[in-house]
Amino acid sequence: MPEKRGVQATEEVKAEWSTAYKFYLKAPGDRFDKKKDRTSRIDYVAQEMKLTRKQAKRRIRNYEAWQRNIKKGIVSP
Repeated sequence: MPEKRGVQATEEVKAEWSTAYKFYLKAPGDRFDKKKDRTSRIDYVAQEMKLTRKQAKRRIRNYEAWQRNIKKGIVSP
C-alpha cells in the first residue's frame, strides 16, 4: 500500500518517533562495535521513555523509515 505511506501515522505518533530518535542520538553507545552501539542506544531510549525494548526499537525503526520516505519524496514531512 504505497499510497497510504505517511498518512496512517498521526502527528502525535510522528512526534513520539522524533522524541525517541532525539534520545537515540543523545544516548551513549559503543563506538567500536556497531551492534552493541545500536543495542545500548535502544536500551537507553526504552529507559528514558519508560517503554519496553521492543517498543523503543519499533519507534526508532519507524522514524528512520519515515525519514527515508521523505528523502525519496514518497511522503511529505
